[in-house]
Amino acid sequence: MSDERSTKELIAEYLKNGGEIIKLRYASENDLKKSSRKWHHRDKALCGNIASKELVDKENSKEDMMIFSKSDRWRE
Repeated sequence: MSDERSTKELIAEYLKNGGEIIKLRYASENDLKKSSRKWHHRDKALCGNIASKELVDKENSKEDMMIFSKSDRWRE
């Protein structure tokens, strides 16, 4: 007999401990482009580019002001 727990048992324990299983929507082409630009600027900001650092800070402040979390906004 195996000591490994089944997937159903692990899911049941996760839900019992307050976890939530959600289905997220697929990313659109615009979402992918936006993500690509975002990571480009994050990389440049880490290398010391001031304009990219300001842009990344601006995006982070927008995210902090949002009422719903990113996963809530991406729910189907």
